[in-house]
Amino acid sequence: MTKTDLSVSMLKANLYTLLFALPIGFLLSWFYVARWGFENLTLGFASFFTNLFYFLITFVFGIVTHEVIHAVTWMIAGKKPFSAIKFGFLWTSLTPYAHCKEPLKVNAYRIGTAMPAILLGLLPSLVAILNGNSWLIIFGVIFVIAAGGDMLILWLLRNVEKNKFVEDHPTQAGCYVLDEII
Repeated sequence: MTKTDLSVSMLKANLYTLLFALPIGFLLSWFYVARWGFENLTLGFASFFTNLFYFLITFVFGIVTHEVIHAVTWMIAGKKPFSAIKFGFLWTSLTPYAHCKEPLKVNAYRIGTAMPAILLGLLPSLVAILNGNSWLIIFGVIFVIAAGGDMLILWLLRNVEKNKFVEDHPTQAGCYVLDEII
């Protein structure tokens, strides 16, 4: 069985977040400002960050939910039991994670990798652009940026054929691509 390593260190993944996610965050913010005005955006920014307690609760809730979304999506798309999922926190890079301990078909892995950005980032941002909720655009942009490492992983997987299996890398951002599973 051949394993191809498609991963980067957690530190590099956090840096690549800027490359992948910040432009999307800026674009979403631009659409919001174009429709609702900059003043409305600054009101949302102020309300989101003014109360440190509520900000921390919201942020921690979002981060935990992000990892749960990975896990649930991998379980559904990959037809894996809950026992195949491991949750943890890498203190060296301050990075929480959900990890599938069993190989997944690459498309199931892609779906599970993309879903937090869609549900916590893009969807709230699009709703905010439509209805003017300034708090929601800030939340959405923050969680688009929080999914930057996931965007990196999707980029690393861009040339992997759909019949391949992937296995979560145990310590880095990314995975191993497997030619076959035993």
